[in-house]
Amino acid sequence: MSPRQLRAVAIGLAAVLLLWLASELLSKRSDRITASLGLPPVSDAAADRVTITRGADTAVLAKAADTAWTVNGYAASRQAVTELFAALRDSTPAELAAESPGSFARLGVDSTGGRWIRVAGGGRTLVELITGQNGPAFGTLYVRKPGDTRVFLWRGRPLPGPTRGVDEWRDRRIAGVEPDSVRALEIARGKERYALERRDRRWTSARRGPADSAAVTRLLEHYRNVAAAGFATPRQADSLRARRPPWRRATLRGPAGRLLLALAFDSTAAGIWVYRADGPTGTVYRIEPWSADQLTPAGQTLAPKK
Repeated sequence: MSPRQLRAVAIGLAAVLLLWLASELLSKRSDRITASLGLPPVSDAAADRVTITRGADTAVLAKAADTAWTVNGYAASRQAVTELFAALRDSTPAELAAESPGSFARLGVDSTGGRWIRVAGGGRTLVELITGQNGPAFGTLYVRKPGDTRVFLWRGRPLPGPTRGVDEWRDRRIAGVEPDSVRALEIARGKERYALERRDRRWTSARRGPADSAAVTRLLEHYRNVAAAGFATPRQADSLRARRPPWRRATLRGPAGRLLLALAFDSTAAGIWVYRADGPTGTVYRIEPWSADQLTPAGQTLAPKK
């Protein structure tokens, strides 16, 4: 073999080696392409309205003068609003998932199937985003900006997904009473009624004598934060408020007989319901059956242990 042929073979081998090294390097690179959505930073202090729309389902979050938020006229969950703005400020890189309008319907980010999020403040739009179907991994979501052909896989803090409705934004806190502030309580369960009064650190009943003070203390702990599992529809609420007498009642009083809290409970085939009975009858909440039993236990469960 002549020197020229040897040189040609060597050059060919070197080219093959370079191609092999390049393919090895490329095969070890991540196939994920990260990009920026380019969302401008926005805070709840600068915003005064958030509109979240999907088809005929619209949730309007509005900030009142006292900085409290409402959703469609109901008190909104402050935690839910805070989490929304924290998600919009999340700097976690998004993964480019598609670059064709043909993928919009499949990924749920088209104009009809997507959930539009519009954040406004001072009369101008601050952020606009469309969220679609959940992604392949837990906590991921397909998103795009209106007018952009690119679809991203969101991996940051949770954004409103395809199943989040108005009730998910509402404040689920029914009431909260500090146990140490309670001096007396009255429970009505159908025909069973009992009243307890605290004297020093002991609880007693005028009809039944001493109570199990530890059990009463555990009962009052459930009133520290009474939360709902859901809400009645307007028609259900009207029907429940019209029913008399309630299925159960609970009344907590402070020093000098001051009313701290009064709750009325009802039971239907659709669930267990409760509303505040110590003022204007407003929201009717749905609670779990075990929660109703915790808040209105049978009197015998508070009797002293033999």
